[in-house]
Amino acid sequence: PLGEYSNNNIFYGIKTGLNEAFVIDKKKKNELIAEDAQSAEIIKPFLAGRDIKRYQYAKSDKYLIFTRRGIDIHKYQAILKHLKRFRKKLEPKPKSFVGNNWEGRKPGSYKWYEVQDAVDYYQEYLKNKIMFPDIAIKNQALYDDEGHYCVNTAYVIPDMTFSDLGIFNSKLTLFYYMNISSSIRGGYLRFIKQYVEQLPFIKTDMLDEKVCQILTLKKANPTTDTSKLETEIDQMVYELYELTAEEIQIIENSVK
Repeated sequence: PLGEYSNNNIFYGIKTGLNEAFVIDKKKKNELIAEDAQSAEIIKPFLAGRDIKRYQYAKSDKYLIFTRRGIDIHKYQAILKHLKRFRKKLEPKPKSFVGNNWEGRKPGSYKWYEVQDAVDYYQEYLKNKIMFPDIAIKNQALYDDEGHYCVNTAYVIPDMTFSDLGIFNSKLTLFYYMNISSSIRGGYLRFIKQYVEQLPFIKTDMLDEKVCQILTLKKANPTTDTSKLETEIDQMVYELYELTAEEIQIIENSVK
């Protein structure tokens, strides 16, 4: 199962508590770095769930101000100045507060300038990894080797290979997942860790070449039709898992 295969390294994306403050565009990123070059140390390329598309090159015009727990914010004066504009909305709710009109974030041990949740595994984002959204019409993971971070509506699995990506995006995996989880309105699937970690994985490198071809084509042109290569990968996965012709037909009919 994928949970065991990945050494239980299936991680949620980052919950900031206020994306309005922490998620910025390229213009704001450049402004902050121009004002203080040290800002670049904690501004990370960032993907929302909708930015994560099947076999696509990880690309986004969004960036995350990653002020993790324990950061010395005074080293980053331009970012501190930026975050101060949102301070009222960033304050963690005190335990002593009574009422329903708190304007800030939820209670917690974080400082007002830190992202809301502790992200002790943040270095995993720097590794080669696959990333996938938690809501999608089908399995649609991408491969990232450029240190992208992502929002909490997506997951990352570090130290995965091209072949692992091929298995994850295969029709066999889609069929299996459809049979262990439920869909929501519009036929969309919820890719939730407790189900994803049940996916059966086999260690192989036989898909590397085909997957690499798709990634190269998609990087050059995201709209390139790679369905023929994907079909070839599906057939290779069927062979890898030793499925019969009858079993393959069941899957093909089920995932149309």
